[in-house]
This record gives sequence, structure tokens and C-alpha cells, in this order.
Amino acid sequence: MSFFHFTMRVALLLFPLFCADPFLAQEKPPHACFEQPNGAEEAIHRLPERAHYWLAEDAIYIITQEERCAFLHLNADEEREHFIEQFWYRRSVDPISLDYDFENEFYRRVVFANEKYGSKLLAGRNTDRGRLYVIFGQPESVDGNSDRSTGAAAAHSIETWHYRYIKGIGENVQIHFEYITRYDDYVLPDADRNLVGQAGPNPDPFPVTPENTGLRVGRPERPYEIKFKDLEALVVSRMVRDQVKLSDRVEFAAATHATTLARIHIQIHCEACTHDAQVSVAYPLFVRVSKPSGWVVHTSELTANTPAHDRSDSELSISAHFDVPLAPGTYQLAIATKNATTGDAGVLLTQIDVPTYESLGTKN
Repeated sequence: MSFFHFTMRVALLLFPLFCADPFLAQEKPPHACFEQPNGAEEAIHRLPERAHYWLAEDAIYIITQEERCAFLHLNADEEREHFIEQFWYRRSVDPISLDYDFENEFYRRVVFANEKYGSKLLAGRNTDRGRLYVIFGQPESVDGNSDRSTGAAAAHSIETWHYRYIKGIGENVQIHFEYITRYDDYVLPDADRNLVGQAGPNPDPFPVTPENTGLRVGRPERPYEIKFKDLEALVVSRMVRDQVKLSDRVEFAAATHATTLARIHIQIHCEACTHDAQVSVAYPLFVRVSKPSGWVVHTSELTANTPAHDRSDSELSISAHFDVPLAPGTYQLAIATKNATTGDAGVLLTQIDVPTYESLGTKN
């Protein structure tokens, strides 16, 4: 990497932390987080790369000032991992469920924004339309939609997004974007930027307060409610069972420099599932992703009940998939399932190598 490209990369990383204009109401200048005038800036420069990227790219639009301050005071990587885990936990719609709905949906939106709204200079998540999509989701309708691939953007100088409701703004919200030729992109005019600034980006059920920012010693335990305890026991035992044939396939999508979205496809060979016999079969699945050290980073419970064509025209298989955001690196994937009728079980233990943002071909 040349010095010029390294300097540009560092500049783009520091820009949202120090120089970006407020985009939402909570994006205020840093409050009195440190006694020293430059304490926050020095703490940011001391962050390891992954933590630096997470603060600048993943959490930038939804982290509160209290959380940001707490994060900058942490000194160990393990503490930061605890904090990030709790950061998403506080935003879960249901803290007991294993469905990481807010986190997964957030990164799905980031990936979509990168693919849909990216430009030569900015990743899609950093454009005005991309940021709105990440924070508020897909609009109910869009007027004046353009097709960048055909050069038709200039034909629509205004693009309007319609939302039924946005927390902090109200009902029947219209947000306008103006096409600016020199940027070759749509940007928010001042009036709409001020309107968007009134919105609240975090879910309602678990408001973030200074008392629950996750600054605790040790790893806080989540009150998981495991439904498939027998399948969890199979995973914990680490014994491979092949009475039920399992296979997996993993696809990766670039989200941020700190996080890659992995989509894990699971397929179960089903002898009873044929084209001629109408057999309804469902397999419960218990899935766990962990680091080589044993640190569990994700647990899912789901049911495989979607028929899928096997290579043979005479047979079908049962499939399911789920998404999990992961930091680049190596993980252990464990999947367990059981046939409720016969009691036959299948356990698959394999390794996942999560690629980096750059290796997925993303440049900004």
C-alpha cells in the first residue's frame, strides 16, 4: 500500500469521528468525556484497528454520547468485545430471544446500501441516501428514482422518499434528495437534513442510559432462553453425528472494515421428501459460532422446512439460512439437528474463514 493511499484511508476513517456534520439529533460534539481537553482524541488514536473502525463505521450513526465515552475509556480488547456485544443486546426487540433482529437487520441494510448507493469516492453507507436507508430502512415508495447504470440520474434532479412513520419526526414523512452534478450523487438539502436531525435512530424498548452502557467487569451474561436444549447438548459434546446428513455453504458480503455479513446456508438430505409423496418435514436446528478460543459469538435456533431441489431429480432436501455479522477471522461453526420422529441426529462441525473488507473487492 502506498503512503498516499494509507494517508487517504486514515483520513477517511478519522473524518466521521472528528469532522462530520451532525446527521441525527444525537450526533453532537463530544461532551465532557475526559478531563484533559484532547482526551477523547488521544483515546481514539490509541484504539486498535478493529475497534477504531467499529466506532467510525459501524456505530457512528446510532451510538449515544454516553456509550461513545464509555467505549473510549476501555483499555482491553476483551472489554471492547463485551461492550460491542452489549451494544447490540440493548437494541434487541426481545432480550430473551436468540433472534438478533436489530443487529442483523442493521448489517443487511449496510450491505444493501453499499451495493445500491456507493460511488467512486464513498461507500454506499456513507452517502446521504445510504445513511438514511441504514437508519430508517426501505421507504414505502420513491418518486423520481434514477438508474445510475444508464446515466439517467440527471433526468431526475429531485428524488423523494416516503415513509409512513419515523420516530421523532412523525407520520407521512417525505425526505428529498437533490442530484448534484459535481458529486454525481443525491444529497440532502439543508431543510431535509434538519428534518432528519429530529429523528431517533434507536429502538424504543430498551433506551440507552448512563446506567446500562455495558461498563461492567467480566462478560455480562445474556438471559438466553434455549428452546432446543437437546441439540445444544449435542453441540457442547462436540461429537459428530451423521444419522442425519447435513451440509453447509457460506456466502460473505462486505459491510464495514470491522464487520463482514456471513449468510450461512444449511441443507439436510431428506429421503422421505420426494416429488410423488406429499410429506411435511421440519428439522429443528441449533447453530453456534465461536472463536477458536471457545468464545461464543453467535447462537441461533431455527427450523429447516423449506424444500430444495437436490442434484437428483427424484429427491429433495430441506434447507434454511440465517445471517450473522462477524469480524474478519477464523471461527468454528457447529450445527445440530434431529429427526423428531426417529430420533436420528446430525452434528456438523466445521471452520469458517471470514474475509476482510478489502479482500471482498471493496475499495472505500
